[in-house]
Amino acid sequence: MNTLIIFDLDGTIADTREDLVHAVNLVRKSYNLDKLPFDEIIGYVGEGLGPLMHKSLKNNPEIDHNDSCNRFTKYYNENLTVNTCLYDGVEKTIAALSENGFHMAVLSNKPAEMTRKIVTHFGLDKYLITTMGGGDVSTKKPEPEGVFEVIRRAEAKGFKQTKENVWMVGDHHTDMKVAGNAGIKSIFCNYGFGNRQGLPSDFDIETFSDVKNIITG
Repeated sequence: MNTLIIFDLDGTIADTREDLVHAVNLVRKSYNLDKLPFDEIIGYVGEGLGPLMHKSLKNNPEIDHNDSCNRFTKYYNENLTVNTCLYDGVEKTIAALSENGFHMAVLSNKPAEMTRKIVTHFGLDKYLITTMGGGDVSTKKPEPEGVFEVIRRAEAKGFKQTKENVWMVGDHHTDMKVAGNAGIKSIFCNYGFGNRQGLPSDFDIETFSDVKNIITG
């Protein structure tokens, strides 16, 4: 099957909220700051580590940005999959798509090492052409460079790309924007925790398993 499906990670494949919030509040605690509410922190997720730290620390001029990122990386890596879980139907759907010859990849704005650790922890890596995260290319979503690199890696494994046979599946406005910027189709995950900011998509889904119905329908 000459179709490539690119998945976001957080809020699309995995519910990572509790471990993310815990790590952010550990960073705040290390600077003697009070905890932030769960939903406030989740509202900052999706654009990568840098923006997450800036927003979670309120751009505090007394806090070194690189130091805060390093602290988050340490705390999050120590608790990466404590409460994180796959959404219902993820493994079954991805396995079925793989069995039917679909090419698949993960493209996240989460730091690449963390992205790959989570994907591997849940055993999804065996179904994917590649897993990419922040730092693998010079820009993050919504810039299209990551999508183009995924396509390049897929083509190296025999995938023949046309505009109509590449899909971006995600729950965040960066996913919808990157699909538009790369000229590919988009599926928005209504069950996720991202904010679409009113952006359009080609399809919306209520459960992950709906991906298979759309792609094969």
